[in-house]
Amino acid sequence: MAGQRSGRSGRLELDLGVIFLLGPTAVGKSRLAMTLAEQTGAEIASVDAFQVYRGLDVGTGKANEQEQATVRHHLIDLVEAEQDFSSADYGSEARRVLADLEGRKAASIWVGGTGLYHRVMTQGLSKAPGTDRAVAENLEKKTTEELAETVLKTDPVWAEKADLQNRRRVVRALAVWEQTGRKMSDWQKQDTDQGLMAEVETWCLVPPIELLGEVIRKRVEGMLGGGWIEEVKGLMGRSGWEGCAGSRAIGYGEVAELIRGKIGQEEACDKIVSATRAYAKRQLTWFRGIPKVRVIEIDPREPLPKAGVEMLVRALEVGAIPK
Repeated sequence: MAGQRSGRSGRLELDLGVIFLLGPTAVGKSRLAMTLAEQTGAEIASVDAFQVYRGLDVGTGKANEQEQATVRHHLIDLVEAEQDFSSADYGSEARRVLADLEGRKAASIWVGGTGLYHRVMTQGLSKAPGTDRAVAENLEKKTTEELAETVLKTDPVWAEKADLQNRRRVVRALAVWEQTGRKMSDWQKQDTDQGLMAEVETWCLVPPIELLGEVIRKRVEGMLGGGWIEEVKGLMGRSGWEGCAGSRAIGYGEVAELIRGKIGQEEACDKIVSATRAYAKRQLTWFRGIPKVRVIEIDPREPLPKAGVEMLVRALEVGAIPK
């Protein structure tokens, strides 16, 4: 396990290597990763499906300019919000980043909450063909409930482990079925590229969901008063924003409704909190299914950086309790 001591500069001399630090939204993983990176000299790689989009900053909790100037960040601001960005695209970019980090012998913390991206890097990516746009557009006409019902019938094995509220992933699975006549679960089982980070330890911050709900509300209120509304106004003025990939990020639709005057700020906040809490529950379910995940139970209401670094360092030293 890693060795640890404080150097003369006050920096924590920890042989961090490469680790994943996962957790549900609003748990404080980004702040913890930032503090740990500052103390160890590590760099940060994002494992977040919406931080890849330029212009989605406040609402996705992306590191600000000062944080990015302090610690080098990777896998953020890769494409415009109107561009499609698949898990295969993430895998390609992430492999490039990993090669660069390894070439420079740089320690790194891969932090985020998108379980699919973690799976791509640890378990590999299926060789199923890309989604045909016409097929996807036809599937998008269905409601979320209709999509879920269809995939439960056509590919129950895949559906059992999937987040059926994630329209993009369900559309992808159904498109593969329509295009190839093979279930996504079959592609994943039989034709999968090996994950390059299969041996990297995965640590997960796990809070009681009832306590996380309190933190989510404070976070959403802070974002609404901290520039999120202005951010969405700017995005709404861009050609192609309506219905694009980036617009599907949690909260952006509700903020757009607020700007249009369809709902008030209190209702917008309530809707975003409800959607975020539901997403956090789905994230925790996914994380519990990660092989050999190491769990660190926390109280999300407590300030994480200092205590969190101490907890994670202790865990790195002696190991945590596997799932």
